[in-house]
This record gives sequence, structure tokens and C-alpha cells, in this order.
Amino acid sequence: MNTYLKYRPAWLQLVIFGSLTFGIFLAVGFIAVFLIAKFYHISPLSFQQMDLTNKDVIAAVKVLQAVSSVAMFLVPPLVFAYLSDSKPLNYIGLKKPVPVVFFAIGVIMTLVAFPMVAWLSELNQHLHLPPSMQATEKVLRDAEVQNNNLLKTLLDMKSPADLVIMLLMLAVLPGVAEELFFRGVLQRLFIQITKRPWVGIIITAVIFSALHGQFLGFIPRVVLGIVLGALFWFSGSLWPGILAHFIYNGLQIVLVYYNPQFVDKDPNFAVWLITGSTLAVVGLIWWMTRISQASYAEVYDTDDDFHIGPRDQFIA
Repeated sequence: MNTYLKYRPAWLQLVIFGSLTFGIFLAVGFIAVFLIAKFYHISPLSFQQMDLTNKDVIAAVKVLQAVSSVAMFLVPPLVFAYLSDSKPLNYIGLKKPVPVVFFAIGVIMTLVAFPMVAWLSELNQHLHLPPSMQATEKVLRDAEVQNNNLLKTLLDMKSPADLVIMLLMLAVLPGVAEELFFRGVLQRLFIQITKRPWVGIIITAVIFSALHGQFLGFIPRVVLGIVLGALFWFSGSLWPGILAHFIYNGLQIVLVYYNPQFVDKDPNFAVWLITGSTLAVVGLIWWMTRISQASYAEVYDTDDDFHIGPRDQFIA
């Protein structure tokens, strides 16, 4: 009898993964708040009050940010993978992409997408909820201001050492942890539930953006989630997406290091560059569909009868 989770219904796997994530995050987060507060000699309430003029609070917030990422996005998918397959790392997507050119595609996709994402971010900032939801929009925008103030404080880098720390905390860790969580587990489950790759990728991208809690960056992050989801689906590996995620976050951190105004303002790009960027991203996704050797049966290896060949993956 197969006891691994991957042989259970996908919706049940989703419930188990959600419960696992909530339990681990709640337990680790609760303990971390008190231990970190004690280490920095501050009150646990300081994390809620967020006094950004206190250097000890800022240092504590940085550590808590890293611990929270590990507890929320890294540990749950690894535990879930261990419970799902005899080869958990291979199961979750930590294997070589086929063909290996997907590594290059991930890097190129990240670089060429910058103008398009910047334009989407600018567009998103000028969108408004219906008049009946003005109170909700005000709450969201106020929260955005608080998040930006926190981000400015975190990205106040005075030395190359600060830059390296921020790259580790905001580029390396999210690149690995978030790809494991969203693409390695959630996308897999939503594709199994819906039996439609595009639908599963888009649902995951929406959740990916929503959990970041940034109203003004919702649309561009959804698009980025779709791109990262396509990289995983067509390559059969998380590594190209992890690399792309790291480069995207890392480039922004480096830009802020050399020009702090970019912390809350995206660079301006000409219309022709935005158009070229968008066409390039679409073209690269099309290319991925042509060279993909991944298949549903190979990647998901379950007992269901849903199979997709390498060339009709997005049609089924």
C-alpha cells in the first residue's frame, strides 16, 4: 500500500499542506518573536509598534524577517516533500532541467522582463478600487506606506557587507524558499486539481502575489509568478526559476544600493523598450513550449490518469 501523500487526492494534499504551513509558521514564529526580542533586549511588542528609529528593533526585524521566511516558505514544502515521495528533493523539483538551456532562458527572461514589470508597476499604482470600496483601498494604501518605510529601513545599506546581507536575506532566501513553496508544491497541486496547467500556474501566481501583501505591486507580481510558473512547468525543474527569482530580487537590491531612490520608485523606460520587453517575454515562453521535454507523468508521478505530452501541455 502506498503511504506517500502524492498518492492521495490533490485537494486533500492541499488541505494537509495548508495545515502544515500554518502550524509550523505559528509555532516557529511565536518562539522566534520571544527569543529574538530577548536577544536584542527589546519588548516583543516592539515588532508590532515597529519603532524604526531604534537600531535594536531594526536588527531584530531583519532576523525575524529571515526566520519568518524559513518558517513560512522553506520548512513546510520540505516536510511536505518528505511525506510525499521517497526522493523528496527530486519530487519537489530540485533536479536538473531538460534541456539545460532553461538556465539561460531563466536569466534572459529576468533581464528582458524588467521594463515590462516596471510599466505594470506604474500602471498598478494608478488603479483604484470601486467607490464603494474606498475605505478598503485606504487601508491597503496605508499598509503599503508602512511596508515601504520598513523596506527603506531594511535597504539602508552603508557598506558592501550590508549589501551582501541584504542579498542573502531578500534574494537568496526568497529565491529558494518561495519557489519551493509556490511552484514546488502549490502549483503542482493546483495543476492536479484543475487538470489545466495554465489555470494552475495563474492561480498560484495570484496567491504568490497576494501573500506578499502589496496592493500597489499586485499585478506585476502576478505576471512574474506566471513567468516563474512557466519556467518550472516546461523545464521540469525549480532551478531555472530559483535562479531567475534570485537575479530579479538581487538586481533590485543592487540598484537601490547604488541609487536609493529606486527603493520606492521604478526606473522609467521608453515605450519602445516596454513593448520590446513584453514581446521578448512572450517569445521566450513560446520558445519554452517548443523545446520542453517535460511531461505530466514524469513530473507529477501520481496514480491519476491525467497525462500531457511535451507539446500539448498548455492545451489540455
